[in-house]
Amino acid sequence: MDGVRAWFERRGEIPLVPPPRLREYVPLADDPDRQGANFHAEDIAGITFALEYCDSRGWVSMRTIRCLAIDPRSPASLKAYCNVRRTIRSFRFDRIVAIGDLRSGRVLTGEQHASLLGPYLAEDKTDPRMRMITELRNATKDGVFALLQLAMPDGRLGEKSRAVILDYVKAEAEAAQCRMPAADAVELWIDNLSPPLDAVVASIRNLLTEKDKVARLLPWLLKLMRSLDGYAGEEASVRELMAAVRTHYHDGLAGQASAHRALR
Repeated sequence: MDGVRAWFERRGEIPLVPPPRLREYVPLADDPDRQGANFHAEDIAGITFALEYCDSRGWVSMRTIRCLAIDPRSPASLKAYCNVRRTIRSFRFDRIVAIGDLRSGRVLTGEQHASLLGPYLAEDKTDPRMRMITELRNATKDGVFALLQLAMPDGRLGEKSRAVILDYVKAEAEAAQCRMPAADAVELWIDNLSPPLDAVVASIRNLLTEKDKVARLLPWLLKLMRSLDGYAGEEASVRELMAAVRTHYHDGLAGQASAHRALR
């Protein structure tokens, strides 16, 4: 296994932590609402929020969920990990009573709700604002997922780490010549992210195919690590990561040279 991916994998899954002051509960009878759905659009993986939900029996409950996939066919439905049930559940959009911001616990407005989830729904992809958000996420998501894996060992994003990640998004958007949406839309996305480990590993795999992106990310990774409490204890681990990055690209170049010689 590539040493870079292995380094991130060893850090494990980011815990799913409810917003402050949120008491999560579900009814005793709690079956998935949607059977046989055609879930796809896995790019929604990692979007996380508090949810007030009314199931098919009329029971209303509070959860924290981590989105995994979406079925955009009417009525649109989410496949998500439910933090209360500790298992995967299905949630229909038309049964969502309210969405709470993962970081603050505040209830999102309708506009914020659309900004967070609209880019993943087919009917909203023609909206210029949604396209701008989607383009930004596509350009920066892999680096953001890698940074969050380091910034949220306990499931919480500190102020200093948040500032570093937001600055990275701006810098990477400029490098990718990608338009920046309104600042509150970017902050809403970052504040409601808690990517699962398999999504983080997939992002690392994507990054390793783009050396320039990795080169741009590494200074931000170091800046983030230095912003964390207990960085001194992580220095050896960071050196290990840098060595793994060098080995990855050195081995790649060596493999290309061997293939070239074999063709001659």
